[in-house]
Amino acid sequence: MNPWENGIWYLTIGLTAALLVKLWAAGLIKIYKLFFCYLASDLLSSLGALTIPLRTERYADFYFSAQTVKIVLAALLLVEIYSLALESHTALARFGRSAVGYMLGAAAVIPVLWLLLDHSEGVHTFRHTFFLFEQTMDGTMAIFLILISIFMAWFPIQLRRNVIVYIGGFMVWSLSRSAEIHIINQRIDNQQVRTIGSIAQMCVGLGCLLFWLGSFRREGENQTAVVGHLWNRAEAERLTEQLDAINNSLERLRRR
Repeated sequence: MNPWENGIWYLTIGLTAALLVKLWAAGLIKIYKLFFCYLASDLLSSLGALTIPLRTERYADFYFSAQTVKIVLAALLLVEIYSLALESHTALARFGRSAVGYMLGAAAVIPVLWLLLDHSEGVHTFRHTFFLFEQTMDGTMAIFLILISIFMAWFPIQLRRNVIVYIGGFMVWSLSRSAEIHIINQRIDNQQVRTIGSIAQMCVGLGCLLFWLGSFRREGENQTAVVGHLWNRAEAERLTEQLDAINNSLERLRRR
């Protein structure tokens, strides 16, 4: 890596460690378990990568293993986000979690089909297939994050301040990662493009870490805010009733 990447990498490690300590000290680990696990996994994979020479078979094996763990945790994290965003509407939250699980499962099949249909040999084929898996999973998660952000912008739902901080930061984090993987997959052999994409994503990641570090607070669990449709209070009340009606309908369907 060039000096810029090294500097940002070390700074990211330091900020991630600081955020983990803050979540622990504020007693927020029990509430945001998967978020803490995801950040801890990211920290450990970054520290582990420092001990392995780049562009070696050992580094490739470590990268593929670490990224697979992070993708699985990110998928679980998306389920947690839906649960938190819709915690006051349990039936909708349950429906959202199920939809996320089915779609992510379907998305994971696409690279497998690619591998079965591609009969060429070599490390490049495996590397390309893995990046396709990463891109497909990240892209699917990005779609769901965009959908939940549109939902939150439209329907007036009340959320804890820390939940808003958590979801808002992770949306930006995940979308930037999805964009980077797409660039890598399209220009897998262009080192300059890959380096620029990596630096851009790392800078966005730094911004998210600083945002979380400055915004997560213990008292944020007791502070609430209404997000969505704030420009029309009368329409917001109608939408609230509509959302409650949808949630009640789903609850009745589940009980049948």
